[in-house]
Amino acid sequence: MKGTFHIADWEVDPQVNSLKRADQSVHVEPKVMQVLVELATHSNEVLTKEQLIHAVWSDTFVSDDALTRCISEIRRVLDDDPRAPRFIQTIPKTGYRLIAPVEYDRVTPRPMDATTLVQDTPRRGGVGVEPLLAPNPRKFGRINSAWLPALLGLLLVAVGIVMLRLWLKPSSIKPQGTFTVVPFTSYPGTQTQPAFSPDGNQIAFVWNHGKDDNQGIYIKMMGNETPLQVTSNSAKDFSPTWSPDGRSLAFLRYSEEDRGIYIVPALGGAARKVFTPAGKIEWERGALSWSPDGRHLIFPDGKSSTSPSSIYSLDLTTATARPVTRPPLSWDGDASPAFSPDGSRIAFVRGIEGWVRDVYVMNTAGGEPVRLTFDDRIVSSLAWTSDSSAIVFSSNRAAEFSLWSVPAIGGNPQRLPVGGEDVFNLAIATKGSHLAYTQSASEWKIQKINLNAPKSPETTVWSSSQEDSAPQFSPDDRRVAFQSLRSGTQEIWVSYSDSSNPVKLTSFQKSLTGSPSWSPDGSQLSFDARPEGRSHIYSIRIEGGVPRILTDGDFNDVVPSWSRDGRSIYFGSNRSGSWQIWKTPSSGGTPQQVTKDGGFVGTESQDGNWLYFAKSDAPGIWRIPVAGGQEQRVVDQPRIGYWGYWHLAKFGIYYLNQTTSPPSVDFVDLDGQHHTKLHVLDHIPPPYAGLTVSADERSLLYNDEFQLGSHITLVDGFR
Repeated sequence: MKGTFHIADWEVDPQVNSLKRADQSVHVEPKVMQVLVELATHSNEVLTKEQLIHAVWSDTFVSDDALTRCISEIRRVLDDDPRAPRFIQTIPKTGYRLIAPVEYDRVTPRPMDATTLVQDTPRRGGVGVEPLLAPNPRKFGRINSAWLPALLGLLLVAVGIVMLRLWLKPSSIKPQGTFTVVPFTSYPGTQTQPAFSPDGNQIAFVWNHGKDDNQGIYIKMMGNETPLQVTSNSAKDFSPTWSPDGRSLAFLRYSEEDRGIYIVPALGGAARKVFTPAGKIEWERGALSWSPDGRHLIFPDGKSSTSPSSIYSLDLTTATARPVTRPPLSWDGDASPAFSPDGSRIAFVRGIEGWVRDVYVMNTAGGEPVRLTFDDRIVSSLAWTSDSSAIVFSSNRAAEFSLWSVPAIGGNPQRLPVGGEDVFNLAIATKGSHLAYTQSASEWKIQKINLNAPKSPETTVWSSSQEDSAPQFSPDDRRVAFQSLRSGTQEIWVSYSDSSNPVKLTSFQKSLTGSPSWSPDGSQLSFDARPEGRSHIYSIRIEGGVPRILTDGDFNDVVPSWSRDGRSIYFGSNRSGSWQIWKTPSSGGTPQQVTKDGGFVGTESQDGNWLYFAKSDAPGIWRIPVAGGQEQRVVDQPRIGYWGYWHLAKFGIYYLNQTTSPPSVDFVDLDGQHHTKLHVLDHIPPPYAGLTVSADERSLLYNDEFQLGSHITLVDGFR
């Protein structure tokens, strides 16, 4: 079903995963839309759970939980009460039925919009593919009938050979029926980062009860519902890993006052600090692994503005650490290390930049790492199989995050028939036949603050289970550009300011495309994209067309911003060996370095005299004269990692202030002298992307995420 249709008073457009009613527009994730379309296709028919799962998840194995979550999301959007349903009726022990009336729109040719132009036009950098050979109508003319019997015979022989090879080919994935998938945790808040005990009978995990200052390590035994709290501290604890004898747990602890590697008895007790890493490198993704001989811990560390992160090995006897990997200097670096169960190798992820990563493996004794995947996508986490023959990893190589396996000696990754979608942290037991993973769901919103009445409640402009972020008002305030995952990969979208009529401008379908920035006349957008791995700056006309690449080279260019006269584009780049602000002619040309002491995202003042900017490795906002000169620090917020949460206006800066609890949106004048608290937020929003202010300074939009839940699922029968 490709055209739009109506369910009661809702208009459903499967092509953009949207539902509209009056002035309300909601976007849902692709699988939720597929479930709704399947129900609508069989309106008033009872569809079993098995029928729906087979129709929507035909290429993988999922439990009933995935379907239940989709049904719940549909009911939430439609405001449907399962106890008195108006849309979806639950048939106990069977399935579901759509009981609301369905009307189909007459199919008419769609006008060629920006999406069609971008998808159908050949372009540079892998965005479009030009045919290698143009079709020749004369070459495919009528075939002489005398050849037909011979051709048919050859075709039958070829089909027979293919079928025989498929029948004889051994399957590397176990049949679905051999797995048992059950929830392992279902507590309030989020449970993540599972780690199996050496005997495979217990799982240590991180539990955040929903409060920023309450995140500790817990242990739960198989078949026992009550978990044991191992750590209790106002700091945040991450990445538990078991000692080989099962008596201790090592973990990472972080707070504003302290960071370190700690060891605690598995039965609970006082934790002792054994090492202080230099940085906090993605500890939430699993960053600590204990060697099978019990002598070493490995972890990522050392990242700065001038060097990437490396994998370090901590000798627990001497309490000294040394690097065991040395990524290229212009790369983001190495993370998520894991010892193989036999102790002979280390697997880790290496990234050109934060959103482009692949799986590598190396010998514990040293030597050059071997690259195992070549996707240039995101790898969230990884784990070794119990026999040390393969590495299982979570990746968005097929759009949604799912589980894949690749042989440790190299080969083609294969998708596992467990895990479904939105699967992240994973662990595999070295004894027994268990796999565990974290499955999470979030609701992403773009919230609006009325700056004429900043203390009034916020309103939601966008709401989606897929990430919509980095909103940017157009110069005339009529439209908003944003980055979104609603099409499966993150692309650039544009809609009207009320969120209506969203149009996808880019179709790179590789890794992440984001950070939109409007030209002063509103005719173009610049953005960063990674079609070949490296991140570079592109521009595109608002009416669509072929994106034009503005920078290239063996380094990363990110987060563009136009100069006030439209002649230049500023951007962050590590092409000099550290992150600095550069600028390039908007028509194309040679980039020039602007900052010398660090810079990541910059904006030119409206009078064109100053460049205000944030840094990647230090909190705050600085400025330097556009004509050249020394940098000045204007304000000490936002924090590191929240470089998108500020907006330069005519007379000052709107920014996220996290020095108080709860955080707030504040305003400071251009000299950084006078501060005003404008609006208090309920919680800290997600990092990176941020906020935008309309040209008339009446409205402020910011990116927000509401965690709907994150729990651990257990797979029994995995080998």
